[in-house]
Amino acid sequence: MVSRVGRYALIFLFLGLLGSTRCVAQSKLSLKEAVDKALESRASLKANAERVSIARGLRQQAGLVPNPQFQFSNENLRQGQTYGQDVDTFAFVTQPLDILGKRKQRIAAAEGGVNRSQAEYEMARVEIIQRVKLAYWAARGAQQTQDLLRASVKAFQGIVEYHSARLSVGAISEQDFLRVRLEAERLQIDADLAAIEAVRARVQLFKEMGQTDFSDVILSEPLEISGPPIPPMDLAQVLSHRVEMRVANAAVAEAEAKARLEKVSARPDLNLLYGYKRTQLPDTFSGANTAIAGLQITLPIMNRNQGNRVAAAAELRRQRQLLAATGADVQANYYSALQDYKLRLREVATTLEPLRQHAQNISEIAQAAYAQGGIDLLRLLDAQRARIQANLAYVQGMVAYQQSVANLQAAEGEIQ
Repeated sequence: MVSRVGRYALIFLFLGLLGSTRCVAQSKLSLKEAVDKALESRASLKANAERVSIARGLRQQAGLVPNPQFQFSNENLRQGQTYGQDVDTFAFVTQPLDILGKRKQRIAAAEGGVNRSQAEYEMARVEIIQRVKLAYWAARGAQQTQDLLRASVKAFQGIVEYHSARLSVGAISEQDFLRVRLEAERLQIDADLAAIEAVRARVQLFKEMGQTDFSDVILSEPLEISGPPIPPMDLAQVLSHRVEMRVANAAVAEAEAKARLEKVSARPDLNLLYGYKRTQLPDTFSGANTAIAGLQITLPIMNRNQGNRVAAAAELRRQRQLLAATGADVQANYYSALQDYKLRLREVATTLEPLRQHAQNISEIAQAAYAQGGIDLLRLLDAQRARIQANLAYVQGMVAYQQSVANLQAAEGEIQ
């Protein structure tokens, strides 16, 4: 029979090793640092920024005045003629007159493209922040799970050695020793799987951050609740804050500008002609120099840009329907995120925290009873297993809570 001192030594071994943490010096990574690195490194975000530059270039091009055309020609060219005496010469410039509202509407349509590309860039930025946040909390939970199971493995290794010593002096049966060793091996398998999952989650985080260095880091953001509960937001505020609504509104404005452009494109094109003509007079050695002036205008008789106007009007109707659909999606997304947040918050307060505390109390009671010889080894192992499972459930619940916070912030349009 093992002494009471030996039993209490075993209990202290449980408590001390289960509370151990990492001692290896590693770099730390907070949530804000992860987001900042993602915004700095993501090539896809830089590509979206170039779309804004493209749209600005198109706006600049839309405001440029059309280039004039220069035309030079000769008439009465025949064999045996003297070029300077027998040939008529024409030289004139044609300048398109963009004075019927087309240039103004081109600029407006291009400006709509700039606004839309800027809104789409902002949406891409928000999506990256959201993905990084979700990946960070998933990796943070995987790290916490790995640490918890590592500590459990270390604790059970001490228990295995303790019961091995007891077995060697005949204080316990071989069956009890095998049970302890089996539990340690099971925990080791769980710890190995948790380590693999932690690596996967960390690599996914680095992928969302746009990083190529997959070095081991410690995610330092605490899993526990920080700050007061998030109050509900008015739907009008949500619609005004969400970047998806800005994108949809910019798309409608761009479609309206393009519809106006297609409408004015049906107007005639005006061209001003001015030039010089030199005509060789008969039976003389000199020519007559005269000026040429004229106005050229297209006649929109057959082609009045009907097809493009119909297409632009249909595109405008489509964008307005998409705006309405986006508004409905935003409201549904916000309601879903708010309900999920409320449920996760209540789960942490009423279920996860009491569950962990109850499992801790049961474990301590079982340890004390085992030290007094009041329970057998199986009940002690069950109590320890229940505590580990409760702690794992708490970690998973806190990850789900933190992700619900990130989702609610994104649904409110308050993501930073």
